[in-house]
Amino acid sequence: MSSGPFTHVVACVDDSPATESVIRLAQSVMAAGGRISVVHVLGGPPFSESFLAAIGTAFGGTPLGDNSGAQREIAQGLLETVCDGVDGAHPVLLDPHDADSAPDAVVRWAEDNDVDCVVAASHGDPLTRVVKLVGSFSGYLARHAPCPVILLPPGTTSTD
Repeated sequence: MSSGPFTHVVACVDDSPATESVIRLAQSVMAAGGRISVVHVLGGPPFSESFLAAIGTAFGGTPLGDNSGAQREIAQGLLETVCDGVDGAHPVLLDPHDADSAPDAVVRWAEDNDVDCVVAASHGDPLTRVVKLVGSFSGYLARHAPCPVILLPPGTTSTD
């Protein structure tokens, strides 16, 4: 049973093992009768796919087929699986093309939907930590979200 202080919690999920922990933590901070918006942001094609499409087009070929429909189906399936059996959970699939980045899409959605708290996992990508050229999803949320943000540390697989 939920007994936390927040009535509208966002749980940012992906296909990592941390997703289950994010959902459990979101449930624990949600007030009784509250709701959890389970949010996944669509990603673009992998770099290799984009690179090959650009090369093919540059040499007179045609770009690779658009697989955005397939990506959307996979993401929708992920959300349905994650939401199944979670009381008060509502799936939200965001497209980052209307925002500056994937985490910006979450921040904008949170601003527009009266979100009280955002829960996400910090994956701690070693390349991001060492090079510091690319901002992290969780770091952006922590700096820009319009509400409190709870981040699970890298490697967390349980909130018990």
